Amino acid sequence: MPGSFLSLQQQRVLGSLGRLWREWGGRPIAVHAGGSQGDGARLPLGRAVSRWVFAQGIRSWAVAAPLTMAAKVDLTTSTDWKEAKSFLKGLNNKQRRSHYFTKDFVKLKQIPTWKEMAKSARIQQPEETNYPKDNNLNGKISLFRGDITKLEVDAIVNAANSSLLGGGGVDGCIHRSAGPLLKEECRTLNGCETGKAKITCGYRLPARFIIHTVGPIAQGQPSSSQQTELSDCYKNSLKLALENKLQTVAFPCISTGVFGYPNEDAAVVVLNTLHNWLESNKDKVERLILCVFLEKDDEIYKEKLPKFFPIGGERTINGFLGTFLSLPLISSLTPRFPCAEGDPGEEPPSSKL
Repeated sequence: MPGSFLSLQQQRVLGSLGRLWREWGGRPIAVHAGGSQGDGARLPLGRAVSRWVFAQGIRSWAVAAPLTMAAKVDLTTSTDWKEAKSFLKGLNNKQRRSHYFTKDFVKLKQIPTWKEMAKSARIQQPEETNYPKDNNLNGKISLFRGDITKLEVDAIVNAANSSLLGGGGVDGCIHRSAGPLLKEECRTLNGCETGKAKITCGYRLPARFIIHTVGPIAQGQPSSSQQTELSDCYKNSLKLALENKLQTVAFPCISTGVFGYPNEDAAVVVLNTLHNWLESNKDKVERLILCVFLEKDDEIYKEKLPKFFPIGGERTINGFLGTFLSLPLISSLTPRFPCAEGDPGEEPPSSKL
């Protein structure tokens, strides 16, 4: 069959010429010939097309190449992960959507920030917080309950095992949704140590990349070293995100499944880690998303998020000293200090949103 053994470059050339023929083949083409033929001289169609292609240069190839390749690389049947990865790298989100494993994907604009969620859901601010209120940080983090494999973001994080070859839980879901090419690329990574992270293409996922990290196996009360390892999972994942210029990253609950890390203890480590990281890097990312699947985890994060990312008044920060320091220097002619019965100059905390 003609063209069966053409190189990829030859296929691109034929695809581009075909596009030009469809656009110009039904009408005469006049180009400036110059030289002895004089101004405005008409050229034969073949020569005119050749000169038109030359004049358009790389710009015409840049338009035609993605259209040609889109018909040549089928992510459902391809066995060459390098070819597929290179192909996807040249596509924008709109072009990639025809290759997603699902049409029911979730765009970033559909995920409210913590600042927006806390306001609409009427989240109650606790008496004491670990940090002062920072609306900039509250606009950088989100809590989302749903399927992480459907998020159209720069990267999702996979709670993987040390082999990186797939497993149960979210790890298995990510591998099934991304397709078999993910495992083929993962085979080349030679596994991953606990607390470390490695990155691959997202393949058929709406996410462009997958950052794989291996959490600690706790099976009970975590040790201090396991707390550090869990924190490192998030920090090393974010390090890879910055190195690859990724602006939006979604995290699952790492280590809280079969690895046995207590859910509430994990949430404290995660929120503390992300807050500290964002304080130094908030201008380098657009959004960090905490993606939970279980109702239990959703409730835990809704309870603990206001302590690490306060959304109410800055009345209390771990006790009296924090309370005093968070008050304005001069707020009225009458000094206002917190007392056991509450601050008479403000509404009681229970009524604040």
